[in-house]
Amino acid sequence: MKRIELGCSAGFVSVEQLPSLVERVESLFPEIGEEIVVLSGRMPVWVFAAATHALHPTKGVVTFDPRLGGGVVVAAHHEDCPPVGTIIPCTGDETVIEVTV
Repeated sequence: MKRIELGCSAGFVSVEQLPSLVERVESLFPEIGEEIVVLSGRMPVWVFAAATHALHPTKGVVTFDPRLGGGVVVAAHHEDCPPVGTIIPCTGDETVIEVTV
């Protein structure tokens, strides 16, 4: 499983930066393939929504919640992905890819 850590070098992200962030996420497809992808980071909900949409070619998208010790499946695009609402434990051995704007 791959984990994409979303971040912003300025400490906050503006709406104008969203297209650039989405392009960076989309550019990761050769690296992430069709795996289930975990999104994490401290970003506005609209950043996660755009990233989830951009990751539609993957098997599924999970958003990390440290309070749950894992992530919640928010989009299941393939039969190999657990259903939406399933908590997937994050053990710390995921490959982390940083995407910063």
